[in-house]
Amino acid sequence: MATVKRQVLVVPKQQQGQKLKQLRLPHPRTGNLGSYYVDIENEVVLEAATVDMKGKRSWLGSDWVMGDGSVSVLVPIDPLFLYLGLLTKISKAGNDDEWKYVDISVLQLETYDQMDAFSINRLFSMIGVQVRALNELCEAKEISDSMSVVRIDSAKVLSWLKRKCSAERFPTAMEGIISSKAGDKELVEQAKTREMALLVSEYLPTYWTHRLFEEFGGFASVQNSDQILTKRVQAIQFDSPDSYAMGVPTPQTLAMANKVDKPKTAKEKQMEKAAKRSKPITSFFQKKNSSGTKDTKQ
Repeated sequence: MATVKRQVLVVPKQQQGQKLKQLRLPHPRTGNLGSYYVDIENEVVLEAATVDMKGKRSWLGSDWVMGDGSVSVLVPIDPLFLYLGLLTKISKAGNDDEWKYVDISVLQLETYDQMDAFSINRLFSMIGVQVRALNELCEAKEISDSMSVVRIDSAKVLSWLKRKCSAERFPTAMEGIISSKAGDKELVEQAKTREMALLVSEYLPTYWTHRLFEEFGGFASVQNSDQILTKRVQAIQFDSPDSYAMGVPTPQTLAMANKVDKPKTAKEKQMEKAAKRSKPITSFFQKKNSSGTKDTKQ
């Protein structure tokens, strides 16, 4: 009898009560298979971000106990990132900006590494998402009345990505990263755009990350602003010293590097000297020998 693995999921309100299908799809940036859930009816894709408790927590239900205390938080993701990752993988022609035409309706997707045909077909079954993806990312070529092929259109892709990086989309929760005293308003706007580009690049193949930053000129003016970068290091909360921050040192690392021992106060020095002169309480008692009498000094 097959056992069903119990999971604890945190689901957005809009998808509560909906039938969610779990898919295994390649992550757009790494290509590694990740866990996604789709609401086919409403054409919504959710990414599962798992908080691993590493055996330190358990779940206790009304009539069940689960030893694994991990929890998966389902967060919405624009499915066009998944399409871009897939199309980049299967339609690259070799040269930097050359793409071959592909017919995504008949691709034997199981022949490609790290792709699950069932999950890909489920993703492609959301027709509205597919139409939007092909319009935003591709150019189409009609072969016959019943067949058309598509290929990546770099200009369309970069235009779509630049809209994703608009400073107007900058989350209010990240306002502390940008110093309002950094200089002129334009520099602050560029800094916000850079932060958005860093976030977006978490879901891009390396090729498109490079192309996107080239479009913005590498954010040279932001890179040269010490005030912007210092504010960023002070404000960002990191989960670990090797977090995502693309070469920006973490606050923990800086704190350790800059740590200076404070000079001891007079009282602390006095207590330290007294501790050195003190004797253990056992030294005030004479030891007994094997006959039971106390030893005496000769």
